[in-house]
Amino acid sequence: MHRDGLRYLLIGLAVMAAAAACGPRPRPGVAPFPKHRAAADDLFQRAERSYGQQAYEQALALFGDYIGRYPDEPLAPAALMRIGAIHGLQGNPARARLAYTQLISEYPASPMAAEAMVETLRLLTLEGEFREVVARAPAALSMMSTPGQRLRALSLIGDAYMGLGAPLEAVEAYTGALKMAGAAEQEAVAAKLKAALMRLTPADVETLAARRDDRLPMDYLLFQAGLLFAREGRPREAQVLLNAFLERYPAHSQAARATQALVEIQKAGPRDWINLGALLPLSGAYQAIGQKALRGLELAVSRHNARGIPPQVRLILKDTASDAAATVQALQELDRENAAAVIGPLVHVEAAAAEAQRLGLPIIAITQRDQLSGLGPYALRNFITPKAQAQSLAAFAAGRLGITRAVILFPDETYGRTFAALFREEFQGRGGQVLDALAYSPEAVDFSPVIRRLLHFARRVPKEGRPGGVAPRPPDARRRSLEEKEYDLEFDFEAIFIPDDPKKAGMLVPQLSYHDIRGVQLLGTNLWNSEALIRYAEAYVQGAVMPEGFFPGSLDPQTVQFVSAFEETYQEKPGIIEAIVYDSARMVLEAAGRPGVRLRSDIAAHLRRPEGFAGLTGFTRFDESGEVQKTLRILQVRGRRFIELD
Repeated sequence: MHRDGLRYLLIGLAVMAAAAACGPRPRPGVAPFPKHRAAADDLFQRAERSYGQQAYEQALALFGDYIGRYPDEPLAPAALMRIGAIHGLQGNPARARLAYTQLISEYPASPMAAEAMVETLRLLTLEGEFREVVARAPAALSMMSTPGQRLRALSLIGDAYMGLGAPLEAVEAYTGALKMAGAAEQEAVAAKLKAALMRLTPADVETLAARRDDRLPMDYLLFQAGLLFAREGRPREAQVLLNAFLERYPAHSQAARATQALVEIQKAGPRDWINLGALLPLSGAYQAIGQKALRGLELAVSRHNARGIPPQVRLILKDTASDAAATVQALQELDRENAAAVIGPLVHVEAAAAEAQRLGLPIIAITQRDQLSGLGPYALRNFITPKAQAQSLAAFAAGRLGITRAVILFPDETYGRTFAALFREEFQGRGGQVLDALAYSPEAVDFSPVIRRLLHFARRVPKEGRPGGVAPRPPDARRRSLEEKEYDLEFDFEAIFIPDDPKKAGMLVPQLSYHDIRGVQLLGTNLWNSEALIRYAEAYVQGAVMPEGFFPGSLDPQTVQFVSAFEETYQEKPGIIEAIVYDSARMVLEAAGRPGVRLRSDIAAHLRRPEGFAGLTGFTRFDESGEVQKTLRILQVRGRRFIELD
């Protein structure tokens, strides 16, 4: 569920709980309810129904009418919560905050006052009012009565401190939030805590090591932060924190591990270090993708540093908050912190690309957005683009399969039109001929009209073992079944390219067979690499081939090692985001380790070398404009599995 949707669902549950708790329940010996109570409850329920039907303007008017007429009724705070939620959904944060402020001011004893304060902090954070969030923090925390409320409040306070460039205070807030987090929230809070720790200066680390605060789990914080700094290439800070941990908690269960970490740091001796920056959306609308990218990046840096080969890497994370202005600001901060290169951003790439060019700071943006502007010698893009798919598929079809003539069936929408045009260009550029490209409605389920047009490229040939001619039928003979036909169809084309999703392709391909179009090579896009294709059309897609950027089932040793290490570290399988970020980081680290590479311009030049890079996501190189050129892996359907072709 979308993050905003989940939040407003929680508010809705709180409102309903309040409604249930505050409804009329006459008891013996208690004065009867006011006569207007029934009218008030009826008005509230009408407002609730409008809200549930997403008739927000009507709901807003009804809830407002309720507050105006029945301000002393038990459901008045719930009505104000609804008003705030509606304004939030409509993109009016200032009006939403007014509703929440009214609730807190006029109904301070209501259990909904704490929820209103959490929403107020969230809206202020979104508006960039970080100082206001920090100013309200003590009063806000004093209102929180449940662990869930304190978790959300502390997390928002930490976000505000990060926005103010105060990572030490953010560490304290996030650590407090982590104490309150359940299993479902721990990953997101831990990622924020890690990002804050990585922004600490050496002076901040000294302050943290000396801090004694019974409100925080200082043993956990000192130990985990010490290991983190050791892993991310900041040995001095790691020693400060781990020594403080051992001095304060000598009998701790993790004391032996901390001692061993210090021994390993001392053995390593002096090293050369580089700062590798990262621009990732660790909060906001694209947070889930940012977390995937972070895992791939962490694994690349960790495995590199474990080899002990210079330069060792200090990873500097910046949360772009899925916001364009924050992305550019974070890039400028990385420049001031002497990042040698930057992985990311994943969104809002164009503004960052232009700024990277101005700063002379190499970045590898992770995006497939078409016609991306702002790329150049310092701003590179690495992802599986539609063009890379079309190039790899056309090269395989024309080269390995020897196909010279093809047709295209495509949905008449942006995805289908884009791939149809790109494949035609790439296939014809390799000497192939596209006999026809036929569009169908994206809503179609019966593809007979477009399939019949392919029969114009067919000719009848006698079946093997039958006479050369086909005898005419008696005028009254019924049409024989497919098995009784005395002829086969041969086609002028050898392949059909269908750039559509697996469900649609799974409906279309069996209809080809029904119309006697068999024995031709099927070609698809990476969307075909899906169990859905097998489920819908297993018998009809055998031998079909498609490009893919990353295939966890590959027998390539590099992929096998990566998948094994990733699963061991994160207990889940990696996907394309994790793999392509891992590759991008390795490209930068390989460039930084080359003899003679000292400057950012050296790294940028090495990244653009013609020799390219063989990685998990295929063979990659960048042209002078910063655009990626990829040779992707080719998969084929065999039985109920996909296999990688050599």
